[in-house]
Amino acid sequence: MKVKLVKIGNSMGIRLPKNVIQACGFQKEVNLNMQGGSVILTAPQQTRAAWFELFRDSVRQKPIRERGEWEW
Repeated sequence: MKVKLVKIGNSMGIRLPKNVIQACGFQKEVNLNMQGGSVILTAPQQTRAAWFELFRDSVRQKPIRERGEWEW
């Protein structure tokens, strides 16, 4: 797919079609990497996205041992 460079202030940019943005999972930010003469755009990894849900689920579980000292 060919796209044209457009002037954006003192820079140049491209416009990505909506279907490309949706297919790649892009939202407000992208990761931009250069490899040789190529530009690679990827969606940022959301490593902390599920932390709250995991914490909430762990609080609901019963403790392993409710009373007394641990036995080793």
